[in-house]
Amino acid sequence: MSRSMWILAAIFAVLAIAMIYQSNTDEGINRPWAACKENLFQQMLSGACTPVENRIKVPSN
Repeated sequence: MSRSMWILAAIFAVLAIAMIYQSNTDEGINRPWAACKENLFQQMLSGACTPVENRIKVPSN
């Protein structure tokens, strides 16, 4: 196999292991940023988080 094929095979192997790990956990992987309406990039820049549901409390400034 050529070098690019080995790199592609390694990427697929890492993705497969990550998917198996995530499926074996009961609740999946904890993603606290997913509870906000803004995407992760906007959250990093602005620090704002508008809750999708009333699951989290947003500290007032």
